[in-house]
Order: sequence, then structure tokens, then C-alpha cells
Amino acid sequence: MIEDNFLPEGFSALMKAEIGENRAEILLSALCGEPETALRVNKRKPIEMPLYPDMSQVPWCESGYYLSERPSFTQNPLLHAGAFYVQDASSMIYETIVRGLVSDSPVEVCDLCAAPGGKTTAILNALPDGSVMLANEFSSSRANILKENLCKYGYPNVIVTNTDTSRLAELKKRFDIIAIDAPCSGEGMMRKEEAARSQWSEGLIKQCAALQREIIANGVEMLQPGGYLIYSTCTFNTSEDEDNAAWIAETFELEPVNTNLAGHYGIQGETKGSIPCLRFMPGFTRGEGLFVAVFRKPCVVLGESVRLKGKKKGNKGSEKIDKRHIDTARSWVDGDFETIIHNGHILALSPATASLLESIPKGVRVMSAGVEVGEIKGKDLIPAHELAMSTALANPFPKIELSLDAALRYLSRDTIMLPEGTPKGYLTVTYQGFALGFLKNLGNRSNNLYPSEYRIRNLKS
Repeated sequence: MIEDNFLPEGFSALMKAEIGENRAEILLSALCGEPETALRVNKRKPIEMPLYPDMSQVPWCESGYYLSERPSFTQNPLLHAGAFYVQDASSMIYETIVRGLVSDSPVEVCDLCAAPGGKTTAILNALPDGSVMLANEFSSSRANILKENLCKYGYPNVIVTNTDTSRLAELKKRFDIIAIDAPCSGEGMMRKEEAARSQWSEGLIKQCAALQREIIANGVEMLQPGGYLIYSTCTFNTSEDEDNAAWIAETFELEPVNTNLAGHYGIQGETKGSIPCLRFMPGFTRGEGLFVAVFRKPCVVLGESVRLKGKKKGNKGSEKIDKRHIDTARSWVDGDFETIIHNGHILALSPATASLLESIPKGVRVMSAGVEVGEIKGKDLIPAHELAMSTALANPFPKIELSLDAALRYLSRDTIMLPEGTPKGYLTVTYQGFALGFLKNLGNRSNNLYPSEYRIRNLKS
């Protein structure tokens, strides 16, 4: 717990002026308390509940749960299997919002500021099967974390990019949903992060508000007529929140969407103007600070193009690949996928994912696309870790179920002793039925194929 005088004096004064003395006092007091701990389960990797003792439902998200205390999540192999994601409860509202916007038909979604992946995976929980997600992050280091988290979550129709949003704006009128969880002054994170308190200034607010408008303008370009823009920040001031919401409606003539969630579960509404907004504030809701506003782009006028389609890709690549590798790779995935060869790696892409990939502007760094099925080394095709994590895995490999201790050793990239009679070759390593990755049984020993960059580094004995 922090003392109230640790909060920036200017911030406290600003809150009292913008949201009212009474609400500000409740908020400021809560910001000196302890943060909540919550997780959200992966809808496409059903798990037996409860995962932890004393779990309780997050009221605005059917897949979200509070925990009475924070455990060592790293020591739970199911986290590494992508069966759940540790996330602030407030941010889980994304799943509920998106579920209210989509029908049963697949859609294309772009999360423009996606790292570390919490809101991206919340959106994936709500999307119809067959939908495609483009997840982008400007920061290279954060993009690596995003790629890892989306790999573990296992949805096969995802492309991860690392670029400025201005480059992606060339994908004009492409997406059904654009999500912008914009970089912000971080007031909503003050009780979790000392940096959010120490870096706060009115100058930072102005700087963030300007950057947010640049990203929003790029996102609107990418939104097809009839599509939805979800704008959010983890801050409280109206310059980054209600003022930007009003600017979106006025500048781009987007129609505000009322989610009808304000006034429920302690969620506050807008404090300024008439644009329907959602405010999650400690002291009122169990979670950190979050602001959300939703907009709809007016529908297409007669004669205007609605959707751009890229060219389909087949088995392409500069390398000459043994056809047996292609056939083998296809047998390892379950579903309608096209195969692409890139630098000795075989990727499986749904037709919709291949179409989007083909349309990505030149110069954009694509970190992953679809499912990496395997890597060709000499005469061998080595199954990729992404394949083990993917819900598209066709389970062609024998499984080896591990105990908790053995699973944690595997995740640390230790050598795993296999029982006598274990089949030779590639095996899928599982814990409680969930795939953790691959290993190769050579008979007298085994090779742990878990990616070194994902390994647990501080395993408790």
C-alpha cells in the first residue's frame, strides 16, 4: 500500500476538478490500496474450474475471475499452455464489448497497439471461428512479448506486425473492427506501477493526447464502412478520454455506440460531453483504471468499395522443397489451410489470413503469420512450437503426459526422463491434457524442443 502523498499533487487536483470532489476522494483513496489479481480463461482451450482457491466471477466478463491472492503464475504449466491469461479485470470488458458487436460470421480485426496481448486475446475470445486478427505493436521488444503470448493462446488466424500505425493505414477500409488501446499517461496504473506516478505531468498528458489522435486517424482509415472503432486508455483525465472521444465523432463523423454497460457493476459513464463512455475506476470497480468509447463508421454509400481482398497464396517460396515435407506438414494441421514456404519454414494460413498477409504494405515487419508448422533442416521436417500451441494441431504425434514437477522441468528446458516403451520420434508434451510443446525421443535420451526464449528461468525447487 502507498501513502496518498505519493500521488502527484497536480494529479489529485486535476481529478477533483474533472470528476468532482466526492468521486475523486474515493478514487484517490483506492489508488493508495492494493491492486486486484484476476485471470481470464481461453475459450478455445476449455479448462476445468476452479484453477485456484477462492476464485470469483468478474461481473462484466463471463471468462474472467478474481483471485483472493496472487499466486506464482509462472509455476503453473497451464499458463504456458495458453489455457488462461493473467489480466486486469477492467480490460476484460473488451471481450464483452466485441461479443456484442459481432454475429456468427467471421470478421477481420486489427489491434493497433496490441502488446502485451491482453486485450488482443480478450477480443479473440469473442470472435467467431474463422475470423482473422492483425495484432500490431510499435515497440520491437514489446512486439516479441506480444508474439509469445499470441503463440501460447493458439488461435491460428493471427498475423503479428511490428510497425508504425501510419504504415498500416495503407490498408484502407479493410477491417470490421479496429481496436486502439492507445499509449497514455497511465494514471490508471498508479497503484501498480511507481513509474506511472513518477512520470506524471500535464505536459505528458498533452503529448499523449496528440499521439493518440495520430493513431486514431490511422485507424479510421483502415476501418471499413459499417465497422467499429474501440478506443481506450488506462488513464482518467478528460483530455485523453472524453475530449478525444468527442474529437473522433466530430472529425471523422463516426457514430457513438452505447454499450449500455455504464451504471452496471460500478462502471461509471462519461464525466464530460455526451459521447457514451465507460470509466473503470478503483474504488468503484474491482480493477485498475480504464476508459473505453466505441464508434461505428457510417455504412457504405452506393458504389463505394467495402472490402479489399488480396491474392491467394499457394505453395510458394524461393526454396525447392521436397513435396513429402509439404504433405507431412499438411497432415499436422486440422482445417482449411494453404501452405507457404519462407526461409525453410512451412506456414499454414487460412485463405482469409493469406489474403490479409498478401495485402500488408511493403516495409512492414511481419513477425508471424498463421501457424508455423515446421522448419526444414536437411532431410528432416522439425515441428514448430507454434504448432504445438495451436488449436489447429491435428495431434499426429504420440503424447507424453507429465506430472507437475516434470512439466516445470520441461518448461525450464531440462532433460526429461521418459518411461520405458515410449515411442521414438517427436512427441507432444502435455500437462493435464494441454500441449506444452514438443520433444524428440532418441531412445537413449530425449531432446527438449521447448523454445529457449520462452523457458522458465527461476524455477522454484
